[in-house]
Amino acid sequence: MKKVLPLFLGLIALSACDNKKTIELDCGGNVVAINMSEDGEHLSTVINGENVDFNIAVSASGVRYVAQMNNSEVTLWNKGTDWTLYLNEETPIMCVSK
Repeated sequence: MKKVLPLFLGLIALSACDNKKTIELDCGGNVVAINMSEDGEHLSTVINGENVDFNIAVSASGVRYVAQMNNSEVTLWNKGTDWTLYLNEETPIMCVSK
C-alpha cells in the first residue's frame, strides 16, 4: 500500500486542475488514457484506441503495472508525477500529461 500512495497522490495532482477522473498522457505519440481502481491495484487504460487492463507488479522504485497487448508485454511505470511506457520491454518512452 505504501508504494501505491505516491502514485495516488501523483494522479490527484495531475487531475486536480480539471477534476477529470481519466489521466491522459502522450507517450512518444502513443495516446494513453488511464483510470485507476479505487484500491490502486489495477489500471483500465485505452492505448491508441485499444482497451488494455493493467495489474500492479513488483517494483523496487515507484509503481509498475503490467499487461498484455497484441501478444506482447506492456509496462506502465509511475514515479511521483512521471510516467514511462515500455512496449515489448523496448526502450522506455517518457510520457507527458495532455
